[in-house]
Amino acid sequence: MIDREKVIEILNNAKTIIEKWVPMFEQYNTPAGIDDAIALLEEHEAVPVVQREVMHMLFWCCGSCGVAITEGDKFCRMCGKKVKWKGYEIDGVE
Repeated sequence: MIDREKVIEILNNAKTIIEKWVPMFEQYNTPAGIDDAIALLEEHEAVPVVQREVMHMLFWCCGSCGVAITEGDKFCRMCGKKVKWKGYEIDGVE
């Protein structure tokens, strides 16, 4: 399985090298293209689910947009973000 963080780190290193040692590539917008690739990778990163209490009832919610989701969902119905269930946060519950 590909490690997203490692790919982002490699792209950042490549961008630094290109900007420092190959200035002619700026005319082809290469550094901006690398920024776009990094943004796409970060956009598709899974967000943790959050457990919220509303009027003494607990709900699972998307960690990105806050919309209620059903336990076991792989994606949020509202924003489409992939959700991860391990290590969820508890918001407002003691």
